Amino acid sequence: MDPTNILELVRDPDSRQVRLLHWNGKQSVVSEEFGFRGRRYVPTAGAKLIRHLPSKPAPYSGTQALFSALAEFIEKNSGVGGDDAAQLAFFTFSSYFCDCLSISPCVLLFGAPLQAVSLLRVLSCTCRHPVLSVGSSMVGLPPELRPTRIICQSDSRLQRQLLALQFQGFGLVDPQPREISGASVIYAGNVDLKTPFAEACLQLWVSPGSRSFGLREEDQQAAMIHDLQNQLLMYRLQNYFKVRRSEFDIPEFAGATREYVRALGQCLVDAPELQTRLRTLFRSRDDGDRTEAACELDAVVVEALAVCCHERKPSVHVGEVATLANGILSLRGEKVELSAKQLGGRLKNLGFRTTRLDSGGRGIYLLNGECARVHRHGRALGIMALREGLPGCPFCKEGEGK
Repeated sequence: MDPTNILELVRDPDSRQVRLLHWNGKQSVVSEEFGFRGRRYVPTAGAKLIRHLPSKPAPYSGTQALFSALAEFIEKNSGVGGDDAAQLAFFTFSSYFCDCLSISPCVLLFGAPLQAVSLLRVLSCTCRHPVLSVGSSMVGLPPELRPTRIICQSDSRLQRQLLALQFQGFGLVDPQPREISGASVIYAGNVDLKTPFAEACLQLWVSPGSRSFGLREEDQQAAMIHDLQNQLLMYRLQNYFKVRRSEFDIPEFAGATREYVRALGQCLVDAPELQTRLRTLFRSRDDGDRTEAACELDAVVVEALAVCCHERKPSVHVGEVATLANGILSLRGEKVELSAKQLGGRLKNLGFRTTRLDSGGRGIYLLNGECARVHRHGRALGIMALREGLPGCPFCKEGEGK
């Protein structure tokens, strides 16, 4: 896609027919079809599945003003709290740029079913190319249509699809190979999703006290929905290449939270205050991720290695690391105990190669490269001692500000 040739689906407000809008970088033209470089483009037949489409680009009063209007619409019509409404507004912005992002944001809803369905309907009014469905089946969804999928119940297939929904390049064979990545909102009910890719999703609980939003309310808000869709279309057209080139990041965050927030922040053009708000909104999630990660066995093993590095040992036997790791687990009240064999396997999975040191058995030489790796792993896993750093340790100093 180049900045002088962008095609978008629009719907004529009078005839309700789907048309194509051509944007040349400054202005738009709507037609039933367009020819470009010897090819003929027409609206996909799948467009009839899209709940709401804009009719034309409409001016907006800046990113902050558009975001505020969007968050207000979500909060007013769903009853979700201000911070949750803001997170859903960030998600909505990202739904307009999934083709620019390395990860397509996904929201998992839990809690009250009727109120969750109302929230799904609210989001179908604001997201780009929303398609409401009762499950994860792709039947009837043409491959060229990459909508915001709004799914009102999870099923067995969903857990296998969650990776493909979030990451471009990973597809399904159903029965033909196809990619399905794109923004998605899924009501999971009370199901505990087993896939590890659920951790990369934004997870929100819907209160039984949330508002009801049905067809009647949707009709009453038709003018506002239409205005928001038109303004968000203009936002996409004017900022598409800025988002694509964005290098926004929050390096102090880690893991899934960092990837998710980076994707959301890329979509906020000329709005540093909103990017700052993202950092504030997701800090507790990042802290929670780090705390949880620090309790995992791999983190305990790395923490034991870090102790050895800080004691400036030239080498350490696997059995010594096991003793240290079990001591850390015991101090935390854990009943798990690692054998030397189990710990050796975890060291291998973490990328640490053991070698026979002497008659005492196998272990690791704590050369500079290995100590640096221990510290990198430790910071990524949220080990508090390495986040704070040990005075005088050159490897802790390398991580300052990261």
